[in-house]
Amino acid sequence: MRGLLKNKSAAFINIAGLSIGLACFIMIFLYVQKELSYDTFHPNASNKYRLTTIDEALGISSNNVAITNPYMPIGALEELPEVINATRMFNQGRTRMQHKEDVVYAEDAKYVESTFFEMFDFGLRNAASIEKFNAPRKLIMSEALAEKTFKAEDPIGKSFQIDSEDWEVVGLFDNNTGQSHLKLDLLLSMYPVDADSSLAQYLNSWQGLGMIGYVELTEGADVATVETKLKELATKNEVPEFWIPKLQALEDIHLKSSNILFDGHNEGKGDIVYVYSLSAIAVFVILIAAFNFMNLSTAKSSTRAKEVGIRKVMGSPKSSLIVQHLGESILISLMALVVALILVSIATNFANLGLGTHVLSYIISSPMVALAILGITLVIGIVSGLYPAFVLSHYNPVVTLRGKFQTSKSGIWLRKVLVVAQFTASITLIICTVLITFQLKFLKNKDLGFEKAQVVNFQLNDPGLGEQVEAFKDKIAQYDKVQAAAFSSNMPGRTFGRTGVRPEGVTEEEEPWIVSVMSMNVDYLEVMGMELAEGRNYSEDFGTDQEEAIIVNEAFIREVGWDEGIGKKVSLGNNNQERTIVGVVKDFHFASMRHAIEPVMLFYNPGANSNLSVRITDDISGTMSNIAGVWNEIYPDYPFEYEFFDEEFDQIFKSDEDFSTLAMNFTWLAIFIACLGLFGLSAYMAEQRRKEIGIRKVLGSKISQVVMLLSKEFILLILIANFIAWPIAYWATNNWLSDFQYRIELLSFSSIMIFIVSGVLALVIGLITVSYQSIAASVANPVDSLRAE
Repeated sequence: MRGLLKNKSAAFINIAGLSIGLACFIMIFLYVQKELSYDTFHPNASNKYRLTTIDEALGISSNNVAITNPYMPIGALEELPEVINATRMFNQGRTRMQHKEDVVYAEDAKYVESTFFEMFDFGLRNAASIEKFNAPRKLIMSEALAEKTFKAEDPIGKSFQIDSEDWEVVGLFDNNTGQSHLKLDLLLSMYPVDADSSLAQYLNSWQGLGMIGYVELTEGADVATVETKLKELATKNEVPEFWIPKLQALEDIHLKSSNILFDGHNEGKGDIVYVYSLSAIAVFVILIAAFNFMNLSTAKSSTRAKEVGIRKVMGSPKSSLIVQHLGESILISLMALVVALILVSIATNFANLGLGTHVLSYIISSPMVALAILGITLVIGIVSGLYPAFVLSHYNPVVTLRGKFQTSKSGIWLRKVLVVAQFTASITLIICTVLITFQLKFLKNKDLGFEKAQVVNFQLNDPGLGEQVEAFKDKIAQYDKVQAAAFSSNMPGRTFGRTGVRPEGVTEEEEPWIVSVMSMNVDYLEVMGMELAEGRNYSEDFGTDQEEAIIVNEAFIREVGWDEGIGKKVSLGNNNQERTIVGVVKDFHFASMRHAIEPVMLFYNPGANSNLSVRITDDISGTMSNIAGVWNEIYPDYPFEYEFFDEEFDQIFKSDEDFSTLAMNFTWLAIFIACLGLFGLSAYMAEQRRKEIGIRKVLGSKISQVVMLLSKEFILLILIANFIAWPIAYWATNNWLSDFQYRIELLSFSSIMIFIVSGVLALVIGLITVSYQSIAASVANPVDSLRAE
């Protein structure tokens, strides 16, 4: 403690650098630990899998989908000995529920089978409710939704109206049991009523893709063998050969689904690449902080060489000297940990880690997490103190009393290596985060094929909205600031459906093409700002457009291999309904930028559809107020809900942008920590060469010459760090970019300049840091330095 108080600047730099490094590490550690914990709380989670499909049909490039044939999960359970349980589900989404006069909305409703509760543990309150659930129109709701709806009343046995049908509450579950890829607040029985033959037929069908399915395998079952048997089972039941069933581990769904489509039930999915990247950043930051500590410890050790020599002369054994230095390092690490926890507690008020509770409460309530954090702190303390402890304790007391340790080659080389390592990590982080930011800007500024700004969407999935929706559209279209309003079945950024088609020239013996589909009315292209490459739009003047015409995109024409599309024929579905291409719309991005633009067909539907899009030209606030008035007049029992399309579409980039922001923030902290250590190290070096500087000044050296003398070593080390960091940064960024179909070119002039500018920036920051101490040493009065000579 006396040493810390005597060397306040060194103590501050050590504790501050370690505190910030530990705070960064703890925050990333908690975030990563949370991300890796998804779906691990279910019984036998390691034996459970989601059924996915590789779609190798012509026209498909984004071919990994999170759906399967409707009967596949049950068929696998019946015929494969390795499959011991299975369940099916399909997504309902936001659902309007009415109890007497009260209306509530379930945000995450799903249709499930009773076996769902055998596969997943979502805290079902009464196991007996499963038997009641295995019947038509039964539901189980979350406790949170029940409390919101019924307050203190017991909801069991009460009924809701959903789509004008009565559904009985038969159970409750706790939807806060753990991190899951499934977000649930309402579970609806998939059991069909007697009159619903279409649902029963669908559930027993092997044709088409659309069901979400899960299976549980026997302990030690070989996944590859099961997948082979699933393929054989599909072939046996006449599933098209281009649909290949696959298994995805339940524990992988959250983090390893970035390339999977039709995955809407996997809400808030993460990306394992980002987990790896943030983990690497955490390691970099903590190593930079630890290197700082070691650098300053070894530098400061030279000033303590005489102390060690005296202790050894007085009889102190090596073991006690080692314990002393290690003890000091561990003490400083523990002090830094206390400060780090305070910093994390403050930081989490601004950055949500998704822990569900206060960060300190979470750490205290999780013994393994607390031990891991304490363990890394002790390791840093021990490792940082090892070098000075063992080197000093082994020195000859005569040598140390003469101060020979100040010129020890081992101490100098260690400090150089650590400085290079620090700046290699810092420069790598700068380059990677800047390139990631450039990639995201490239994607957001890329021509999307439509205009996303000033378009408002209204979801019309609720059957209660359908009767008056035409009147609502016609009324709002009369406002001057409303350019156009259009119905459609979908919007770019959402999951498009797919269907099989046979372009002109493809026989029935050949495999059909699979293309994405949506429907629209005549105003949709105008609302979305889409342009036709050739041909015409749909028109009410052509009475046969709905049955005989089709509009496709440029990718369709390109993939089929036609020079032009107008007048070409396509046959749809099993009945080979023939349509003529009347228009070709310019390519537009309707899926993630990670996927190439695929063929799409835009069907004509002049009537109401599930989505209403409105383009507003000006005075958005006033116009929305007017639209709200019309809504409340037509739909007094429904809340006025809408979403700006640009905000919805930009959600595609949200996870990438969040990662970019995190990486950038931690990068600047890493640079700050590195500079903090550089500042302290340069101060010690200036102090060690104080007399040399005094003599040089007496002999006529200029301030600039002294500054260069003290700085040139650091400049060389940072230049070396640049040449090491550049290939590492290129490799890391190239791996990340490989997941995008549309991306910046790493060997372009602008990208190369990022590498150079990042290196120069690190050099300038390091030079400024060192120069402060160099200038202070060079302007000092040489008389003060040489007075003792």
